[in-house]
Amino acid sequence: MLNRLKISLILAPLALTILIGVYVYSLWSQERKRSSEIPVDATASMNRDLVKFHQKRGSFPAMLKDLEGVVWEKKDRNYVSDGHSMIHRNYFYLYSRVDQNRFTLWAIPIGKEREEASTLFLVGTPMKKRTWKGAALTVEDVGKLPRLLPVEQDLALRGMVEQVDHKAVYSNSK
Repeated sequence: MLNRLKISLILAPLALTILIGVYVYSLWSQERKRSSEIPVDATASMNRDLVKFHQKRGSFPAMLKDLEGVVWEKKDRNYVSDGHSMIHRNYFYLYSRVDQNRFTLWAIPIGKEREEASTLFLVGTPMKKRTWKGAALTVEDVGKLPRLLPVEQDLALRGMVEQVDHKAVYSNSK
């Protein structure tokens, strides 16, 4: 009887430790999966890369795919619509070149956690950018987006609000 009690005293804490370890691991893996589904905005880095492309070539690219080999290293990316659009970190980026010195970029959150993120619209030039921000658009709204420059009233109807670039405001006031 004493022998069984010794084994029980050893196995019970061991089983409890394994049970706690499995529980903590399951919580960690669920959180990791959920955080990988949250959209991560990369419009600032895409704007920077588009401006770098403009500095090197003298105009903005016709499509996002043209950035490869010039600014981006060549690797497999999730391009859509012949390289004009791409999916990256649960955002759908819709790029359009307006002219040699101006482009537009829509950043639309996708996936299960898309309601957690904002839709962004950016009009960029080599010298400045204008950004609008709003709630996540529905799939139906994405199909109705204008490819080039939408009227500001269209952006307001979609709930988009222009963001003030505080750095530009403060640098101009000095």
